[in-house]
Amino acid sequence: MTPLQIVALALRLLAVWLGLRALGYVVWFFWGRGSQPADYAYVIFMFALNAVIIPALWFFPRIIARKLLSSDDVQPQPSPTAGTWLAVGCALIGLWTIAETVPQLVYDIFPLGAAFDDPQRWVLVTHTVKLGIAIWLILGGKGFERIFRWAQDAGTSKDL
Repeated sequence: MTPLQIVALALRLLAVWLGLRALGYVVWFFWGRGSQPADYAYVIFMFALNAVIIPALWFFPRIIARKLLSSDDVQPQPSPTAGTWLAVGCALIGLWTIAETVPQLVYDIFPLGAAFDDPQRWVLVTHTVKLGIAIWLILGGKGFERIFRWAQDAGTSKDL
């Protein structure tokens, strides 16, 4: 695996991590703010920035990797396979997400004993979904690898 492929894979994993983080922010904006006033200009800017950065990292990782690496670094060197790097990256993202989500979930569950209204329910649903995705990334990396390989080979003819 070349350094270019390693950086491209890291960029795709960064896109997955940013997407998971953005999911939490969207739910917070619509249901979790409580009485805090919204700064709409900032929120719209950040949503637009995420909407540009995440797809760019996912769909154009090799172009970005070529810009980041010098031409001397593109030479192949013996290293683990792409599947190994992907499994390690998925496990690390999953562990990071669990480390972030479990404390938030515990914090949100305990004060809800008395009042369980709709906004808090959506926060719990978001935490549960993020926790499920994190566990899937840790334990079920093969399914994510199939999605990753499909996205990597999309648009190429298998006959060539």
